[in-house]
Amino acid sequence: MRKLSPWISRKPSTFVGSLASLVFAATLISCGAPALPPSGTLPPNAAASQPRASAASPITIQHLVLIKLKDTNDRAALEKDCNAKLSSILGVLEFSLARPIDIGRKNVDGDYDVAVSVEFASTDAYKAYLVHPDHLALVGAWKEKSKSMRIFDYGN
Repeated sequence: MRKLSPWISRKPSTFVGSLASLVFAATLISCGAPALPPSGTLPPNAAASQPRASAASPITIQHLVLIKLKDTNDRAALEKDCNAKLSSILGVLEFSLARPIDIGRKNVDGDYDVAVSVEFASTDAYKAYLVHPDHLALVGAWKEKSKSMRIFDYGN
């Protein structure tokens, strides 16, 4: 009973608030949320500097290609070709296709017609993709139909 006496002597609202905080913290921990350092605060930009990978999520390589077509009427054909060829390449974890959106932000670069994003589990898988016949056929078919292909590779 001694350990509970500080809680009992507090105002009911303080006890309920403290209890709610404890329940919230326990819920976060049970869901796998990282614990805060003892001070309870993170240094500025700490979340941005933390690696995304954990035991549950392996390190991945992201390959992003922003394609500007000579004829925007070719978008659907490019997307169809990407869906047909990229889905069959061993080592591709995921891929997605997207088109730029305009919500009126002046600093957002929307100077492309189709974005192709491909995810790999390793650099070896990415290197194998680069020389895969389906990838080479896709690039060969669309290189001449494109004004530009801006390519970005990054990982976590």
